[in-house]
Amino acid sequence: MSDSCAFCGSVGPLTREHVFGQWVGKIGLDAEPVAHAAGPLNRLHKQMGVRRPYQQTVKNFCAGCNNGWMSQLETVAQRVLAPLILGEQGSIAEEDQGPIALWAQKTALTAMLVSSEEQRADGYGLPLSEYRALYACRERVQPLDATRFWVGRYGGDPGYWAVRVTPLALRIPGVPEPDLPQGYVMTIVLGQLLLHGLRFTTPALQVDVTTDLGIAQLWPSHGAVQWPAGKPCTPENFLSLADGKMFRSREQYLELRPWTPASDVPQSEVVDGMVELPTICGEHTVFYPAALVAEAARGRFYAFATTCECPVAYVIQTESDGAHCKEAGDPEAIADLYERLPGEEVILGDHGGGFVCKRLPAEPMVATT
Repeated sequence: MSDSCAFCGSVGPLTREHVFGQWVGKIGLDAEPVAHAAGPLNRLHKQMGVRRPYQQTVKNFCAGCNNGWMSQLETVAQRVLAPLILGEQGSIAEEDQGPIALWAQKTALTAMLVSSEEQRADGYGLPLSEYRALYACRERVQPLDATRFWVGRYGGDPGYWAVRVTPLALRIPGVPEPDLPQGYVMTIVLGQLLLHGLRFTTPALQVDVTTDLGIAQLWPSHGAVQWPAGKPCTPENFLSLADGKMFRSREQYLELRPWTPASDVPQSEVVDGMVELPTICGEHTVFYPAALVAEAARGRFYAFATTCECPVAYVIQTESDGAHCKEAGDPEAIADLYERLPGEEVILGDHGGGFVCKRLPAEPMVATT
């Protein structure tokens, strides 16, 4: 992909393209420098430094695409979306909904190119066929077939922005998960605007779904869309939404869930009474007492802080379906986060003499900074 245009396939000089059009940084959003990161869902993200937001570029497109149909989409997006990004009530006319949905899908695919070629080769990206197919849609000015989009409001920090793409699989009770994903969910937050999309890469498996937030459907179009509508997306439910966990299938016995290899680390194993948990750095493992698994089966959940050999520190939390990494980062910051978690600290006996953790309140807590 690196030697030819990701969209049209032409070979020649490639130009830099902003993940978000340059207009996004000029409409009044907070432009203070922020930390950037990108990478696979179930691994530590690559830290990309602290700099002004909305300036991330990729060099994967030819001048013809960059200055042609892609630029035309940015013009429509600026006209339609700028007021919504800033939180002004408004509407999206029916004739603008195809171009906006195409812009959102183009933006999501562009953002995926920030990850390294090695990461994309390992499955943390979208196939080249998606880019070629989207290019074929440019004259229709609408997204790929078997794609749906919703539009809503983000209720967190109005300066927040993110692009997240999660591979999905269709789950049927009693049937093993497929070896490859069958679709992906795209989630874009810009200021107060939320764009949430679903694409079935196997169109024959397309199912009708709704979202828990009840936000307005943007595509396929059903007339003018008023904004905002439905419940706002919050910092607390953003990851559940972006990972496709808030879709509800209208088909009995069918559900969409994140594709396991892209969203979960390998299964833990029990070694001498301790659970061996792979860390999201992808290189090491940490251990915790198997007694915590038995406690989780009884509805009692715990959190603990630990460090791998990188060294990266983690806050790990047990839940009904296993242990999950809630935060990763600098050991000092993680220690402070652990201290601020609610709950009673206890010491469980293990082969090392004692394991320190916190018994969480009745409802498992999600650690956030």
